[in-house]
Amino acid sequence: MSTMVYHVSDAIISPLGFDSQTTFTAVAQGATALRAHLFPDGQTAMAAKLDTLQEALLSAMVTQEQYSKFERLCIVATQQALAQTDVDITDKETLIILSTTKGNIEWINHEEKKELLPLHISAQRIAAFFKHPNPVQCVSVACISGVAAQIMAKRLLQVKRYRHAVIIGCDIVSDFVRAGFSSFQALSPEQCIPFDAARKGLNLGEAAACLILSREASLASETAVLGGGSISNDANHLSGPSKTGAELALAITKSMKEAGTNPTDIGFVSAHGTATNYNDEMEAKAISLASLQNTPVNSLKCYFGHTLGASGLLESIISLKAMEENVLLPILHFGHSNTSVPINIISKKEQQTIDHFVKTAAGFGGCNAAVVWSKIPS
Repeated sequence: MSTMVYHVSDAIISPLGFDSQTTFTAVAQGATALRAHLFPDGQTAMAAKLDTLQEALLSAMVTQEQYSKFERLCIVATQQALAQTDVDITDKETLIILSTTKGNIEWINHEEKKELLPLHISAQRIAAFFKHPNPVQCVSVACISGVAAQIMAKRLLQVKRYRHAVIIGCDIVSDFVRAGFSSFQALSPEQCIPFDAARKGLNLGEAAACLILSREASLASETAVLGGGSISNDANHLSGPSKTGAELALAITKSMKEAGTNPTDIGFVSAHGTATNYNDEMEAKAISLASLQNTPVNSLKCYFGHTLGASGLLESIISLKAMEENVLLPILHFGHSNTSVPINIISKKEQQTIDHFVKTAAGFGGCNAAVVWSKIPS
C-alpha cells in the first residue's frame, strides 16, 4: 500500500478574505471579488484585486520594505498555514514548493530591481524569511502550476524524500499579464461565466494560497487525503488546447485510478473553467470522456478571476472546504451551456454528500493536470 498524503492545514489571502474560512464563507454566500479596475495605461478591465485597505493590511503584516507585494502575499499565507500546525519549516525534512507563473512581474519596468525578477530569486527570498534550510522547488507550468505542485509534493512525500511539504501558490494582477491575455482577445469586459453560452472570456485575479501536506497521520487535519494526481500534454498548440479533450481526460482517469475511485464515486469536479470558448469546450469533452458527464461541475473563477499560479491551490482549498461541508458551489449567473458535449453544471448551491472530488487544470503549451481529493475514511 502506498504512503498516504494527508491535508494538514491551509491558508488563503484573497480579495474575499485574509484566511481560508472567511474566503470560503464569502464564496458560499455568493460573493465575488470581480470589479471593474482602471489600469495605468488608461484601460478598464474586470479583475479581482486587493483593495486599498487590504494592501495596507498586507504591508502591516510584513513590514520589511525589501519585500514585494508578491513576496508579502506568499509570506502571510505561509505564516497562517504554519500557525495551525506543528510542522517545522526550518526542519530539513520539510520541503517548500513555490507555484507561480510570473512572480515579481510588477518589477519588470524597474531597472534597479530587475535582478529580482527570476522566480528562483523570489523563492530564495521567501525561504530566507522563514530560515528554511532546503532549496525551494519552483513550479511554473503555466496555469496548471498549482495542481502540478500538489502532484510533485505527493510524489516526493510518497518516496519518503521529505516528511512534510509546504506548497505556496501566488500571482498578482499586473499590466504585463493583462496585456498578454488582451493580445489573445481572451479578456471579458464583464464578470466571467464559465461554461455559459454567453461567456466572453476570462477575468484576471490575484491571491496567495498555502497548502501543507504530510505523510504523518498524527498531523492530519482529519479532513482529507490527496489520493491521486496526473499530468498530461496534448502537444496541440502553444496557446490553443486540444480539440478532443482526450489528454486532460487521460490525466483525470489516471488520477481516479490512483486514488482507487470510480467516476460514480466523485461528488463534483472543480474545473479549470476560464470562460474562454476554447478551454471550456475542451474541458467539457474531457469531463465526458472521463465518464463524469453526469457529475456536478463548477468553476470558481467567477468568484476570484483567474489567479494563475495560485488558482490550482486556491480552488483546491475552497473545494476541500466544500467537501467537508457537503455543499456544491455554483457558477454565478450561469444560464445554459453551449458546449458541444453536455455536462452537469452546478447553477445553484446544493447540499449533497461528498466523499471525493476532482480538481482539473489546463494551461498554455498544452499542459493538463488533475488531482483527486478524498475524505479520510472514518
